[in-house]
This record gives sequence, structure tokens and C-alpha cells, in this order.
Amino acid sequence: MNVGKMQETQNRVVSTQETGLLDVLVTLAENLKLLLIGSLVAGLCALGISFELPPTFQSVAVLQAEQPTASLMLTTAVLDPVIAAMGLAKDDALENARLKLREQIKTAVGRNDKLLTLTVSSRTPQQAQAIASAVIKQTYQESRPKGSARARLETQLAEAQARLKNAQDASVGVLKRLESNGAGGANSGTELARGYAELLNATGAAQSQISLLEIQLEGVSEAQLVQSPTLPQNASQPKKGLIAIGATLATGLALLLFIFMRQAFRNTPVNQTNSAKLTRISKALGLK
Repeated sequence: MNVGKMQETQNRVVSTQETGLLDVLVTLAENLKLLLIGSLVAGLCALGISFELPPTFQSVAVLQAEQPTASLMLTTAVLDPVIAAMGLAKDDALENARLKLREQIKTAVGRNDKLLTLTVSSRTPQQAQAIASAVIKQTYQESRPKGSARARLETQLAEAQARLKNAQDASVGVLKRLESNGAGGANSGTELARGYAELLNATGAAQSQISLLEIQLEGVSEAQLVQSPTLPQNASQPKKGLIAIGATLATGLALLLFIFMRQAFRNTPVNQTNSAKLTRISKALGLK
């Protein structure tokens, strides 16, 4: 007896599921034209509008520099001279022009290669390239130390160069003594060899410090420019195809939701309870 009831219940569940699936398919079939035509019309309209949007071009430059240089490019010390030189402020306030230019500039430093990529967007290819070049040129100037910081580095450089010369002169003298026949016994030769090795280490350390100080004094320079700002040929924005596809899909989903909601309202039995619920929904949505 129980087995028969269980079988009957399972059959009802299967039948209900099949009926529900058929209802969905019927609803889709009856509104297929609305879905297709509505989505296509929305996509075509979006594509047409995208042709009216102003194009944006991107100029890209690459430098051998790290995050401090990328941050420097977005400071007022770099942006304000670029705005003044290129006349980007015009009738606008300097602060507003600075905000707009900062939005046009994107910087990114590679995690592995440590290369700084500068991307500048503008309405024309020539202006995008010109702004990128101006930003890089101003970055060169601002990256060089100034005032007391420069004087301190120059003093350290002079001291390092003096140490290098002394170590080189001393190593030459010790080398001559090692090569001479009158250097003395084995112990003396060992001491001289040890002293010569220490002088070589001191020479290498001084050379490394000199190179580092020279780099700091020079700042970011033309030698670190891997790729000059490009002159873009094609607009990067708007992406007309993506806009059309996005509008088509969004409209299709909205129409699909509308169709199933309308069908659900149609299939809802009209009784006092459901009528009250529908009235509450209409009031909540601001519908009469």
C-alpha cells in the first residue's frame, strides 16, 4: 500500500516538473520575437550611439624605473609645468585642469621586469603623444636632487672618488713590492698579498658607491627610456563592439525577466488573498 502511494507521489512530482518545463518553453516560444527583435534593436541603437561618442587615443611609453618614479609623474611638480607648457588649463581653473590630466595618465610598474609603463589618453593621437613626452621630460627634471640634497650627494661623491684614488695608488705600490725581488720572506709576501686583496676590495666598494651616487645625482634620464611615447593609430575608446554586445545581452535579460514576471502574474489565481498581495506590490512600485 505504502509502495503504491510512494510511486504515485513520484509520478506527480515528475509530471509537475515536466509541466513546469513545458510552461517555460511555451512562454519562450510565444515571446521569442520580442526577445530577439528587442535585443537586436537595443544593440543596434547602442552601436549607433557609440559612433557619436568622442574617440580616445592612448600613447604608451616604457622606462626602466620603479614605483617612486611612477608616483612622481602624478605630482603637481610634474603636472603643473606640463599644463602650463601645453596650455591645458585654458579657461578652466588650474586645480580642475590638474585633476583632468591626472585622470588621463596611468602608470604601472611590472612586478618581475620592474619596467614602468606610462599610458596617456587624449582626444587626438598627437596630443596623447605630446602629453606623454612632456610628462617624461618634466619627470627627468624633477627626479634630479636639488639644493642641500644635491650638495650632500656631491660631497659624498667627491669623498668616494678620493677614496678610490687612494686605494688605487696604494694597490699599485703594493703590487710593485710583490713583483720586486726584494720583497722579503714568505711571511712578508703573505702580508703583502693580504693587504693587496683588501685594497682591491676597498677599490671595488668605492667604485660601487661612486656609481650609485652618480645615478642619484643624475635622476631618471634618457638612458632609462626603453620605448618612446607612441603615436596611436586607432582609438582605444569607445569599444563599439563591446558596447553593442553588452546592450544586446542586458536588454535580452531585462526582457526575459519582464516576460516571466508578466507570465507569473497571468498564471496567478485571482482570489481575495492574491488580489490583496498584487495591490500591495502595485503600491510599493508606485503603480496605480
